[in-house]
Amino acid sequence: MKIHRIAVVVSHPIQHFCPQYSSWASLPGVELRVFFASKYGLKPYEDSGFGRTIQWPGIELDFPHEFLPAAEGRTLDTNIDSAQLNVSLVSFSPDVLIVYGYSQRLQRRALRWAEKNQIPVFMLSDSELRSFRSLLKRAVKALTLPRWYRSVRLFLTVGDANEAYYRNYGVTDDRLIRCFFPIDIKYYDSIVANRHDCRKRIRDKLGIPMHHKVILMVGKLVYWKRQMDLILFSNANHDVYDDVTVVLVGTGPEEARLHGLAKRIGAGGVIFAGFVSPDILAEFYCAADVYAHCSDHEPHSLAISEAIYCGLPVVLSDRCGSYGPSDDVRQGLNGYIYPCGEIYDMSRCLKRIFDDAESYSRMCDASQRIGRQHQALAHGIALTQAISVIDLNC
Repeated sequence: MKIHRIAVVVSHPIQHFCPQYSSWASLPGVELRVFFASKYGLKPYEDSGFGRTIQWPGIELDFPHEFLPAAEGRTLDTNIDSAQLNVSLVSFSPDVLIVYGYSQRLQRRALRWAEKNQIPVFMLSDSELRSFRSLLKRAVKALTLPRWYRSVRLFLTVGDANEAYYRNYGVTDDRLIRCFFPIDIKYYDSIVANRHDCRKRIRDKLGIPMHHKVILMVGKLVYWKRQMDLILFSNANHDVYDDVTVVLVGTGPEEARLHGLAKRIGAGGVIFAGFVSPDILAEFYCAADVYAHCSDHEPHSLAISEAIYCGLPVVLSDRCGSYGPSDDVRQGLNGYIYPCGEIYDMSRCLKRIFDDAESYSRMCDASQRIGRQHQALAHGIALTQAISVIDLNC
């Protein structure tokens, strides 16, 4: 069997990507090595968005990896870089290089190295065209992106909107391979297998009766995520639907304002669950009945991928990048899309899900089926397909 040496260049260990690297490393014929420029995230750090110190638990580096020199103190921003990357790549001598976009200096360095050494590049990103961009920004991208994208052999795409973005900048369909962003499937499988117990434990903790319908949204409490739309839905309907509870997971600068908007705090109204560690977040999905995401821009939400894997129907703003005929959320099959900010339309979608038990059950099954198909791609099938394309062209 031919051995393919795959180098992954990434800024730092990311909680949901590490399980994917472990899956990739176990593929037959793959010799993987992940090059990290920083140790950011392995230790507690201050996150201004969450407004608190964050420690991501359960990051396992159980795959071949290398921290580039000075990784201990290197901060995380678009200027992150390491000149040592070139030396490390030469030493490893990869057959394929995987990068994450082009915005970081580190990724641009990797792209230049691959181009100089004629190494095929696979690129991942979650870019899309649904969120607002100024005319100037669009003009700059139109001038610069085709040049960067010419040096990329294949794009491991995360959804329909992501692929539309690449096509907009001249990428042809034969260079697109659907991959999706990963979640920690071993952890999620262990939680979903005990769904009823998790559902009861979280609802007891939050004071929510088992017969209540729970709408969940996960994310930092920032203005552009528009959690206020769910609060306004609750305010308008809690007298009619007193058995519907909105649960908001996350903290952030909007927390005090959102608290002030809610007419009823607690079961039958709005519950602010605060920051929830990833090692128990899956239990919150199991405790919910519907997942909602109201953001006015959101390239491809990890929370939505997690929610559908747990079998939840999704009500989603049309500014988000997670919906489409072959994406995480498919109109009428496992969720509904509504115009961002249109609370009446969002409410109609939520009521439509709650009021039809047979349709709700079908949506739950569809979400779980779609989630498993997409994670199979993320954890090995897509990379295997991409490698086979390279082999055919050798």
